[in-house]
Amino acid sequence: MLIKRASIIILVLIFGLSNYAVADHAFAHTHIGINPTWRPADGSNPGVGAVDLDPTDDDKLWFFSVPPVHFCATPGWPNWEQTNGTPFLVLTPVKEGDEHITKPDDPTKELYTCRFTYSKADGYGDPNGYQHLDGWHSAHGPLDAWNLESVDANTVPAWDIYVRRERISDNLDEDDFFLLLPDDTPTLESNGDVYFLSKQWLADQNAWGIHEHMGFYFWLDEGDEEVSVVFSAHDAGDIYQRSADFVISFAKTVCQPITGDLNEDGIVDILDLEIVIEQWGQSGIYRGEDQEALDHDHES
Repeated sequence: MLIKRASIIILVLIFGLSNYAVADHAFAHTHIGINPTWRPADGSNPGVGAVDLDPTDDDKLWFFSVPPVHFCATPGWPNWEQTNGTPFLVLTPVKEGDEHITKPDDPTKELYTCRFTYSKADGYGDPNGYQHLDGWHSAHGPLDAWNLESVDANTVPAWDIYVRRERISDNLDEDDFFLLLPDDTPTLESNGDVYFLSKQWLADQNAWGIHEHMGFYFWLDEGDEEVSVVFSAHDAGDIYQRSADFVISFAKTVCQPITGDLNEDGIVDILDLEIVIEQWGQSGIYRGEDQEALDHDHES
């Protein structure tokens, strides 16, 4: 029975999802590098003369999304999230024709994936934007601040990086999430599963690194509006320390922060204007000198 069920799932994946990676635009990956504190507090790239404030993590692995200098940055870099902490990655249903694909052993759950395009200029749905999210890539930074160790094209590095699935959000069953490789092979299907990222010489970076495409998929029911997956990165070559747990959150509906949206309901409207009117003339500026003067008056 288990073999039959597994065969059904694989057939669904092959016929329903085989073209997930085909697109005319580029892909945005989650990056894996080292030394998470080797960057300014504002999230920008460390420039010439930058100082590493915490050299104790020089050999610690680190996950982060596309850097802010990139034209398709995630607003909440280094994580895949909005600046207010809400999900940035939006899920869309996977269909075969006009039909939703349902989970073989639970028809109340439908298949969703993270497949959308985004750019700084035009936001979500920009056909010329980057597709989010599509696998893993090694980090490359100025001063080689985040790079995995590399010598030359003929010297294969000793590090051997793998990703471990730690857990998923409590509203999901363990088999409600998996990643799908370009050849339609599912991976990281259960908590504790690992996937070794193949190392290769990246000619455009003139360095050894990792670059793998894979899609993120969920079986969701009607009430699963927001879900998350926790990963960690490890080095079987024992050169680098284990990363901290990295949470990637997804939602069926995302709300992109807008400056004038004061009540954060996703729309700038009369309700936001009412907030402005109620607080008109108020000041949020506070100086320590003001308190000192009050204390002095009180003592007098």
